[in-house]
Parts: sequence; structure tokens; C-alpha cells
Amino acid sequence: MSSDEVLTQDERDALMASVSNGADDADDAASAPEDGIIPYDLTGQDYAVNSLLPVLETIHERFAHRLRIGLFEMVRQELTVNVGAIEKRSYTDLTTSLSVPCSVNLIGISPLSGPALLIFDLDLIFLIVDTFFGGSGRSYPSASIRDFTTTENRFIQRLLQLCFRSLEEAWSPFAALKCSHISSENKPQFVTSLNPNEPLTVSSATIGRDAIAGALHLALPYSILEPIRETLLNSSCKEHPNPSRQSSERLREGIQDSQIEVRCALAGFELSLSDLLALRVGDVIPVNIPPTAVLQIENVPVYSGSYGVAQGWSALKIEQPLSAAGEWLTQAAPAQDFAPFAAKL
Repeated sequence: MSSDEVLTQDERDALMASVSNGADDADDAASAPEDGIIPYDLTGQDYAVNSLLPVLETIHERFAHRLRIGLFEMVRQELTVNVGAIEKRSYTDLTTSLSVPCSVNLIGISPLSGPALLIFDLDLIFLIVDTFFGGSGRSYPSASIRDFTTTENRFIQRLLQLCFRSLEEAWSPFAALKCSHISSENKPQFVTSLNPNEPLTVSSATIGRDAIAGALHLALPYSILEPIRETLLNSSCKEHPNPSRQSSERLREGIQDSQIEVRCALAGFELSLSDLLALRVGDVIPVNIPPTAVLQIENVPVYSGSYGVAQGWSALKIEQPLSAAGEWLTQAAPAQDFAPFAAKL
């Protein structure tokens, strides 16, 4: 061993072996959790967020649709609402991308735990206020950063209430939520209620008219979605539209007036191409004709029955349904509507 070596080669080998054995023991302990304890991978949040994106995109589309209707009722002007893809962003990345001033609203979404962010940028607020008072919606930039006026704050509150109603309706097939306003700030850096290291699902919507537009951002921390993640993934909820009797009658009449192709095949046989080419005038092809024939609707066999002549027409008498479609038709209309069925063959 040289004078500048602290450990011999044997000592270094023994130290590396002990470290390896310690790591193996730790892995074995981690792989055998105690009864009743569910292992949680702290590095697996990206996968969990990705699995929720399709459901959240559906909810975001529903939210935008209801927001478009509410904005028209508010400003009496048709505004476009275009939704963007849901992004995974950190709080720091989100806040640094915002212009100042903007309306950063901390909101509560009961029964979900923890706050969320609803952000209106400056252009959106100017657009709403100016459009409401009959203007073109354009912004009036100030030489210096200023706070929002009393009128602008009143419209921010009205926009908040509209977004709350739209969010509650958009989430209704998946979860019964109640939104509430906690606090507001004009500068994003002053909001300290969120964990800056926690991933956010940010859904944005661009609201505009003509060539003028503003943006709205809804940021949900993943922690408030975790308790209902399984519900969202397994949810088979659908909107249940209120049926209109008048619409149902129109739909029924339209379906009944539609044209469909109906065929009745008495018999069939197979013939090779060589036999077909060898046929001459006067040749006779033996065919076994069964006592019943099959009625096909759009090439789907639906009914079978006996055939004959009725009132000078070749006719088929409906006797038996052959498929689920035939059973549905039999239940949808009285039996006398189908028998006897006469057609010129």
C-alpha cells in the first residue's frame, strides 16, 4: 500500500460488499409492506395525471360550452370560446408565464380538499368590460401597472360566478361540486397557498371576438383530484337529456318515412365458373326450393315465412323473427302490421 492510500484494496472490496448487502436488504423491506398499508410511488404522479387527461378534457369541453352560453347572456354579444389541450405545469412555470396585472383567484371546490386557481388575464377583463358597454372589446394599455378599477372588479366577480356555475354543471355527471371564492390577487407571486413543487393540470380557454381575445386558466393541483381519481376513471356517467315528446314524434315520423331495401330469397345454389360458362339456352338447373323463404332488410335476415299468392301478388307471410332486429321490430309495432306482408317478387 502506498503512503497516500487510506484503504487497502481488500478493505475497499469489503466496504462495497457491505453497501450492496445493505441496499438489497432495503429493497426487500420495501417490497414487503405491512398488512393494511398500500405502497405509494412518489415518482408515479406523472402517470396518474396522464390517466386522467381524457376525462378532464371532456369536462373542460363541457365547461367551455356552458361558458359560451353564459357569456352571451352577460354581454349580449356572441363571443368565441376555444379550448386548448390540458397541460401539466408547475406553479412556478404557470405564474411566470402570466402578464401583470391579472386576476388570480384562489377558489375552493367542495368536497375536494385544497384550493385551485382560476385566472383571468388582463385582455379578457378588458374584453368583457368594453363589450358590455358597447365597445369593440379592445384594451386600453396603461403607461404603468395599475390595480383594477371598481367596475373591473365587479365584472371579475360576475365572471367568477359564471365560471362557478359552468364548472358545477360540467362536473355534474362525474361529481357533485360546489365552488366558492377564497381570495384574489393581481400579482401571481403573492399567492402562496399552493405547493410550488406540486404538478398542476392547467386547462385554458381563449375567449374573443373579431381579432381580439383574452385567456382564462383553470389550474387544479393533482392532490385534490387523487381522492376521486378512481371515480373519474371508472365513471360511466352520461348526460341524460330531457326527452321532448314533440322531438320524439318527429324522429319517429322521420324514421318511418325512410327508405330501406327489402329482399326475399326463395332459394340459392352454388355454381362453378366453368359450369356457368358451359350453360346453353335450354339447359335446366335443378333447384331445391324450401317451403319457407327468408326476408332480408339491408342484407340482414330478419324474418322467415311461407310464400304464395295473395290478391294476384306473389306474397310472403311473416311467421318467425330470425334476429334481435326482428324481435325489436316485433315489439315496436303490433303483429298485424307485419302479417301478411305482400310484395311483388
